[in-house]
Amino acid sequence: MKVSEILDKKKEQGINKIYTVSEVSTAFDAISKLDNLKVGSLLVVDSKDEIIGIVSERDILYKCYNSGIPLKERNIKDLMTPKDNLIIGKLDDKTDYLRSVMTDRRIRHIPIIDDSNQVVGIISSGDILKNELEVTEAEAHLLREHIKNPFGVHTYKSED
Repeated sequence: MKVSEILDKKKEQGINKIYTVSEVSTAFDAISKLDNLKVGSLLVVDSKDEIIGIVSERDILYKCYNSGIPLKERNIKDLMTPKDNLIIGKLDDKTDYLRSVMTDRRIRHIPIIDDSNQVVGIISSGDILKNELEVTEAEAHLLREHIKNPFGVHTYKSED
């Protein structure tokens, strides 16, 4: 399956929004936003609303843990993955490919760009897993039906 198909499904469900946080925000601000929106990552934007990176809850947790610096004093720009190091996907990428990239790189969120290099969504490892589970369940259903009736012959009882 292609990434575009997952984004289309997310759009139909109204969950294909792209959320951002300002580069001058604090870690506390970002965590609050992540919690309120129930998402795992935010794109980081500068004062011109241009994307300069991405930050996830794991970035904040791992980089702030044991630092001794309060979350309200940590700048998100210091915690984000900068644009130069971002791993991005394209609409016609296969989900198998993105899953392997996520697994190899140990990341859970990948921004997706269109042909004009505009971010059109974010795919999470959960999105891919959910899609693969739906496909697997559909295949299992078809196989069970085939086992019950391998020749596709339907017998009907007359109701005299």
